[in-house]
Amino acid sequence: MTVTRGSTQGRALLGAIGAAAVLACGPNAPAGPKNPSGAQEGSAGAELEAPSAEVAEAAPDQAAPPRAAPPTRVAWREPTPEDAGACPEGAAEDRSIGIIVSPFRAVAGQEARVLAATLADEAPLAVRIEPAGGGAPLEMKVTHRPGVPAAAIASVTPTAPGKLQVIVGREGRGLRCQTITVHKQPGPKTSPQSAAGVWPVARAWDAAEEALYGAWLREMFHAGRDEELAFRRLDEVTALAERNLLHDALGWGEDDAGGDAGLRLKPDCADTPYFFRAYWSWKRRLPYAFRKCSRGSPGKAPRCGELLGNTKVYDGGDRQPGELGLVQKFRRRTLAWGVHTGNGRTALDDDASDLYPVRLDRRGLRPGTVYADPYGHILVLVELMDPEGDEPGVLFAVDGQPDGSITRKRFWEGNFLWNPDPGLGGSGFKQFRPVVATDGQLSQLGNAAIAEHPAYGDVWTEHAELPGVAFYDRMETLITPGIRDPFTALEEAVEALHESARVRVTSVQNGVDAFDKGGGLVAMPVGYKVFETTGPWENFSTPARDLRLLIAIDVVTGFAAKIRRQPAVFGIEEGAGQAAKIDATVAAVEARLQELVADPKFAFAYRRSDGSEWRLTLAELVARADALEMAYNPNDCPEVRWGASPGSDEARTCKRRASADQLARMKEYRVWFHERRRPPRGATGPGDDGG
Repeated sequence: MTVTRGSTQGRALLGAIGAAAVLACGPNAPAGPKNPSGAQEGSAGAELEAPSAEVAEAAPDQAAPPRAAPPTRVAWREPTPEDAGACPEGAAEDRSIGIIVSPFRAVAGQEARVLAATLADEAPLAVRIEPAGGGAPLEMKVTHRPGVPAAAIASVTPTAPGKLQVIVGREGRGLRCQTITVHKQPGPKTSPQSAAGVWPVARAWDAAEEALYGAWLREMFHAGRDEELAFRRLDEVTALAERNLLHDALGWGEDDAGGDAGLRLKPDCADTPYFFRAYWSWKRRLPYAFRKCSRGSPGKAPRCGELLGNTKVYDGGDRQPGELGLVQKFRRRTLAWGVHTGNGRTALDDDASDLYPVRLDRRGLRPGTVYADPYGHILVLVELMDPEGDEPGVLFAVDGQPDGSITRKRFWEGNFLWNPDPGLGGSGFKQFRPVVATDGQLSQLGNAAIAEHPAYGDVWTEHAELPGVAFYDRMETLITPGIRDPFTALEEAVEALHESARVRVTSVQNGVDAFDKGGGLVAMPVGYKVFETTGPWENFSTPARDLRLLIAIDVVTGFAAKIRRQPAVFGIEEGAGQAAKIDATVAAVEARLQELVADPKFAFAYRRSDGSEWRLTLAELVARADALEMAYNPNDCPEVRWGASPGSDEARTCKRRASADQLARMKEYRVWFHERRRPPRGATGPGDDGG
């Protein structure tokens, strides 16, 4: 994609790697409502460019309002080592700051990385590393990350065995210290099996640990605003020492992608947040637990059973010896087989659940926060980038797919679907409940305990009452405060639609490739299972992805209505002449929309049945919205799946169609796509409420 200056797209990174799977996590998709509330609203942004000269000439007396300068991130000074101050004594230590050193056994002559982080405030942290008995500070390379969490990452290579002191502070005042023992040689590359379960518990969850966890996750998926970031598997990311601050921290070669000891991590979307949390808990010797949950039923949220966790003793592991084998088996069989998207949609007031609803503020939207949408998809936040210069803010998340791939994408209505209907379960932003270990027994804190806990206190259920408009407006205000420029917001929505189309290209081609390799007719499920099944239909059909693509089209084509509904958001204040200004802005935006969807930079190409490429503009895609309501069947040729008109030159290369029986059912189910709604679980057709 060509990314223009001031654009926030090209960042959603729905690369070809992760495009094979439907966004609803396959068989884990929940039932859906009659309408995706708020899904038709537009996206937010800051400034980009004015309407064309043609538009300006068309309405000389009713010019659109001047564009407001986007808010700029609060300036901060790069801390120096001296800003870390001196080690505080005793009670003066700030326990809200966490410090870790990786690898856990530092060795002379080998690089060690120090991570310090806090959730207490957003100012950058200063760090200094020096001999414990005094002496000149060590040379180090430091990366400062203000925000939530505020963090500093220091790389240092000690030259001799001994003890070092890590000092963390601000503006010359020391806040926390930690001693590092530097060894002469590495420890043994073995992973002895613990008698206390999968791994032993040596620490407890608190605010400092949550800060470190968020900082680690942010660093693992940090990239420039305009960079695409996609991986075929999670273990491709953990194998990268430059991204994974806990890479080989235990010294067992546990993250070596090419070695026998290296863990194989391939979560799908529901597994992904659990794998992140389990990986950190394992390395840090923290308690970890989850529940097996139901998938819910029409009008009822999922319910969960008893806790399963790392303190249970298992007989034998996978191919790796000792603890590594137990950890691999725990992830692959106990965890991956035990969680699904129902875990994310438990009722907001249900204490017997893994996740609790969190406040919609900057702290609540920190890295590691889980987003469970009402239609069966789960994402994990990894970074909130503040507005900077002419760039608006952007909230990044990652998600897993059924094929195990991990991709980064930004917040907008087409990725983060919202509906507050309690019949769908408790959707929205959530955090993992702190797990507590007491005499080998694990428990999770309930909502009341979290609300009263000094390290947390962020339970918030009020977002359950926010309609789509209010939810998205609140999110846009958090991500990019201030007045939004309508032309920037429009272009962001168009760019997001373009990304959705590009991703679908690979999804459709995967089905074509499977057929060309000898695959036969793919059986089509009945009723709601069109969105929720396993096997070839899950792998190669695109009903959930197509539903989201149709919603993305609605966001773009319905953008003018958002301006009329919320003129103040786009800088059109109440008073004399407001109606005329609204009309002028809408006219300019609609004209700009026509330019954008016809722009060749937003065109894309798919491969027809004969292998030739056919290019489509977004204008053509939008015009094919009706055809896309019946374009998800992998038994159809790619021309049909892209809405080619029967008898057209584009369609002449088509070589296969779905069976008459499947076409009849697709016509029956079309209403679900036309009304942009998921069928309720158990529904055999549009007239069935699933009860």
